[in-house]
Formats: sequence, structure tokens, C-alpha cells
Amino acid sequence: MSRKIATAITILLAAASAWAQSPAPAPSAPAPPIMAPDPDTTARVISRFGRNRQAHAQAQLAPRGRMQEMESTLKAMHALLKQMQDKNASSRFKDPVAKANLEMWELLLGHLDKEFHLLQASTAAREDFEARRAALYNQAAAKADAEAAAARQGQTSPAPSSSVAPQPNPPKP
Repeated sequence: MSRKIATAITILLAAASAWAQSPAPAPSAPAPPIMAPDPDTTARVISRFGRNRQAHAQAQLAPRGRMQEMESTLKAMHALLKQMQDKNASSRFKDPVAKANLEMWELLLGHLDKEFHLLQASTAAREDFEARRAALYNQAAAKADAEAAAARQGQTSPAPSSSVAPQPNPPKP
């Protein structure tokens, strides 16, 4: 009997390991190009600034969407709490369980409201940070364009940039 169980376990483990080692499904079609090159835009600027523009826009929409969803959920929960309080106040019988339930809901919503305000503040700070970062990259791109235009005209710039602007990090999910 134990030999049959050992054989069954061995077969089960072999099937699971074979399944785990199978190749992943083929990836979907490649994404279309994000940014079409302009005739006067260098490839370096396109690769640096256009690479993650669409992903960055989607990453910016995600926190706002989550925040709006949380706000609507909190409003619905506050409305439900108000209904529960009205129902409990209109009841002739004072139920200690219902009173404890209402107190728990009030504490929960108070905590969620605090968390929501923290989320609003952190989202605003992140948007401000991202706007400043984008402005710095736009400034660096404008400076690089000016230097490239001066070099094309054969002029020497008074103070060429010796440092290269850092590449932006892709947004984290």
C-alpha cells in the first residue's frame, strides 16, 4: 500500500515540476511607437524623453483614480453609517450590539478618513515632484537643443555642458 502512495506522490511531483518548467506563453504584439520623431529632434532626445511618456501618463492616472475611488467609497460608507444611526435612533429598543457596531463603524471611518487625507497629501506631493522633475528634464532638453543648434552653425557655446542629464527612472507600479 505504501508503495502505491509513494508512486502516486512521485508522479504528482513529476507532473508539477514539468508544468512549472514549461515555457511561458508567447508575448503579445509589440506596443506601437510612443512618439513620432520630428525632423529637427535628435534621436538622443527622443530616446531619453519619449521612451516612457505613455507609461508615465498611465502611472499618473492610477493614483488619481485610486484616490477618487477611495473618496467615493468613503462617501458611500458615511451615507451607510448615517442610515444605520438613523435606524438605530428611530428604534424603540436599544440594542447594545447595534450600539457597539455603530461605534466600531465610527472608529473605522475616522481612521479611513485620516488615511485618505494622508493619501491626498502624498499624491499632491508626488505630482509636484513629478512636475518639477519633468520641468528639469525639459530644461535640459532645451539646453541640449540650443547647444546642438550652436554646434550646427559652427559657433562655440560660451560654456558647453560637461555633464549629461541623468535619465529618468521608469515609474514603479
